[in-house]
Amino acid sequence: MRKSPIVLFVSVVLVGLVLLGLGLVELGGTIAFLARAEQTDARFAGAVARSGGNHGGTFLYPTFRFTTREGRVVTFTSSSGSTGQPYAEGERVRIAYDPGRPEDARLLSFLTLWIVPGLLCGAGLLLAGGAVLVRVALARQRRGRA
Repeated sequence: MRKSPIVLFVSVVLVGLVLLGLGLVELGGTIAFLARAEQTDARFAGAVARSGGNHGGTFLYPTFRFTTREGRVVTFTSSSGSTGQPYAEGERVRIAYDPGRPEDARLLSFLTLWIVPGLLCGAGLLLAGGAVLVRVALARQRRGRA
């Protein structure tokens, strides 16, 4: 009957470590992208409406147009959408794009670049670290009673 707390502890730590690992992979991917990317200004060129999600509503994914250093005009649609459009027609935003694949472009914003790695790393540290801290505190409490 004493195996149950250990199984729970190990499970929570493992899930936390997996999330932390995924977060670090995402973080490395973002850093690698930014290291090879070129930056430029893009202009808002409308939005793509997609329905779905948990609430069945319509989400608007902003589309931007920019010109590469070589003079190629590229249009890309952001991977993050919202129910309202935060950009005005023609509004300029700063982006980074992969010079080898200009279609791989991202807005230079905290949410676009860092939210996924930050949430994954944070959740992983919280789960794994919290489980270890609880385990240590319980062990100290038991030793104090003995």
